[in-house]
Amino acid sequence: MQAAENILETNTNEFPHHERTLIALFNNSISFIEVCEDYVQCIEAIKKLDATNKLNKEKEINDLKFLLTELGEEILSRI
Repeated sequence: MQAAENILETNTNEFPHHERTLIALFNNSISFIEVCEDYVQCIEAIKKLDATNKLNKEKEINDLKFLLTELGEEILSRI
């Protein structure tokens, strides 16, 4: 698992209007931590693929962006 502080910071930066609730859920729910961790890993994977500037990675990037949207919706649904 990535450092909890990094995961929490990234998610509170992404959803600043829900910071208090995010922190409370993060401190009390393993499943919520896992969704937040997946969200951060998805962001990092997109950034890494974007940095390669390879056109053959475009479908993979789009798939990851779709997954990121779904994970974001999952986070918001729990708030």
